[in-house]
Amino acid sequence: MSLEQRTEYHQGAFGLKRLGYNYLLPAALLLLCAIPFGPIGAAAPFIWLSLCAIEAHSGWKRALGYLIAALLMLVAALGILPGGARIELPPSYSDAAGNTIYTSFNPGKAVIAIAVVAFMVRQRCWLKRSDFPYIATASVLPFLCGWAVIGLSPKFDIAVAVAALINLLVVCISEEGFFRWVLQRGTEELFGRWRWIVVLLVTAIFTFLHTGWAASPVALSLVAFAGFCYAMLWYLRRNFWACVLAHWGVNTLHLFLLPYPLPV
Repeated sequence: MSLEQRTEYHQGAFGLKRLGYNYLLPAALLLLCAIPFGPIGAAAPFIWLSLCAIEAHSGWKRALGYLIAALLMLVAALGILPGGARIELPPSYSDAAGNTIYTSFNPGKAVIAIAVVAFMVRQRCWLKRSDFPYIATASVLPFLCGWAVIGLSPKFDIAVAVAALINLLVVCISEEGFFRWVLQRGTEELFGRWRWIVVLLVTAIFTFLHTGWAASPVALSLVAFAGFCYAMLWYLRRNFWACVLAHWGVNTLHLFLLPYPLPV
C-alpha cells in the first residue's frame, strides 16, 4: 500500500470514528427512550439527528432539516405514534374555586425534551447575565395581564409544585424547541431582513395549537400575548434557554396564582 493510499485509509477511518462518536453513539443512547416510553421513545434519536443536520448543512439541505425536525416534533407531540397517551402521576389538585391541575404529561413531549436537551448540551448554548431582565419582563407581563383580566386564585399544594416541575422539564423545553429553535428560527432564515413578520406568524400558530379558534376571547388574548412575549424574546435575544425560562415563569405564575385552567 502506497503512502497516499495509507493516508486516505487513515483519514477515512478517522472520519468514520468521528461520525460514530459525534452522531451515531448519541443517537443510539437516545434510542433507550423506547424503554420507559415505548415506541414513541424511538423518535428521540431521529429528532436529535434532524437538529444536528440543520447545523451541519446550508441551503436546501438545511431547510429540509428544519422541515423534518418540525414534522417529527409535531407527530410526537400530537400523540400520533403508538404510546402517545398521557401518563398520569398522583396526586392531582382541585379546589372549591374550580381550579383543577393534573400532574400528568405527554410522553411525546417528554421525548422531544430529552432530544432537545441532548442537542443543546452539544451546542453549548447557555444563558447570559444580560438575558435575565428580558426573561423577567417576558414572564411578568403576561401574568399581570392575566391578573387584570381574570383575577387571582392562589393555590399552594405539592401537586401544583409537581405540575410546575413537569411543566419545565417536559412542556417548556419541548415547546420552545419546536416554536423557537425550529419554527421561528427556520422561518426567520426564509424571511431574511423581514424576520419581524415571523414574530406575528409564530404567535398565531402558537395560539392556535394551544387553544384552537373556538376558545373564548379572553383565553385567546392571554395565550396570544404570552406567545408574543416568547417570540419577541427570541427576536431580541436569540437564546433558547431564555425562552424556556420565560415560558416556565408564565406557566408557573399561572399555576400558583391565577385561575387554572383559563376560562374557555
